[in-house]
Amino acid sequence: MDPSTVLPVEVLQKIFKHYLSDRKSPVQSFDLSDGLWVLGRVNSAWRSITISSKFLWSTIVILDIPWLVSPSDTANIILTEILRRSGDAPLSITLSVHIKIAHHRRLSDSASRSLFLLLSTQSHRWQSVDLKAPTTIWEDFMQISHSRLHSLRAIVPNDSILLQIPRICSNVVDLTLRVSKLVNYRALTVSPAHVEMPFLQHLDIKSHHIDFLEAITAPRLRSLRFENFAGQSRSCSPLLGFIERSQCSNSLTELDLSWSCDCRDLVAMLSRASSPPYTNSDQRIVPSVLPNLRTLSFLNPEILSDTDVNLILDMVESRIVGQLRHVCLGLVDWDVMRKLKGRLSFLNAFPDVDVELRPALLAGGDYDGGKVVLIWS
Repeated sequence: MDPSTVLPVEVLQKIFKHYLSDRKSPVQSFDLSDGLWVLGRVNSAWRSITISSKFLWSTIVILDIPWLVSPSDTANIILTEILRRSGDAPLSITLSVHIKIAHHRRLSDSASRSLFLLLSTQSHRWQSVDLKAPTTIWEDFMQISHSRLHSLRAIVPNDSILLQIPRICSNVVDLTLRVSKLVNYRALTVSPAHVEMPFLQHLDIKSHHIDFLEAITAPRLRSLRFENFAGQSRSCSPLLGFIERSQCSNSLTELDLSWSCDCRDLVAMLSRASSPPYTNSDQRIVPSVLPNLRTLSFLNPEILSDTDVNLILDMVESRIVGQLRHVCLGLVDWDVMRKLKGRLSFLNAFPDVDVELRPALLAGGDYDGGKVVLIWS
């Protein structure tokens, strides 16, 4: 007797789940030579468990890869069967269709839209969605109720869709947004009526548009990552306005900014004190903006001057007496890093404190002090 057939069902389910998840690339749902389709062919016991375990079928991955995409009719049949086997389990969906002109796509517009419409019949079960798609599919997405959607990762084809997502996904907890096409910057036309996202805790945006923050409020936000790949320097005022309007200053503990801005502007924002100023037991003034900030990352695409780095480190040092513990700053010239060796060592001597500098170039001699992250650029 095959010993695998007498293992408890719960043990086999854990083994199957590990087999599906412990790999670099996700299992493509339409690949009949992998995943649950293969496990179900081993023996009748395994087949019975795979078919009856709804949660194993609740992760659906559809990637626009030529050797994994089935013909459209077959794909619809397979997807229908997957949805049936998943029963009433919450769904985690990944649909990635290249946002390019038609002859570069593996799935045609009609085929990919057909699959999405089939998925949308179960939208009431959507818990997590990772969607990269052309405009036609996003237009369908906008027509769906997303009341149960907990997490959304979206690569959108244009700015207008970027602004619509908060309105239709106001209940999400985890939101990641990317604009696929790097176009010249132009200001967004933001409605004066802010969309409240009362449950949002994690927001990650890569876009030209920090003014996107003017469209929303997020009172429970815990982490914010904003990467602005435009070359122009940006003011911190939209960020400060968003924090004050959302009243998330106390809840926000992680801030990750990759953009070009005046360091004095950033430091002034993070050093603002209440009026009258509040002091702690060490008689240090406690900032009114993000008093509970624990992690700060600031990467400026332009090399920071000696003055700018020291200005930021002054602010960091003043906050270490509070909650701030993890700091990453860049990009920094190698000579400046050498000069700051002693200061970095001093800051990193505090308990649980980790201050890192990212160099602009890996060049010129050795550096063995402080905390330095070395990257190729």
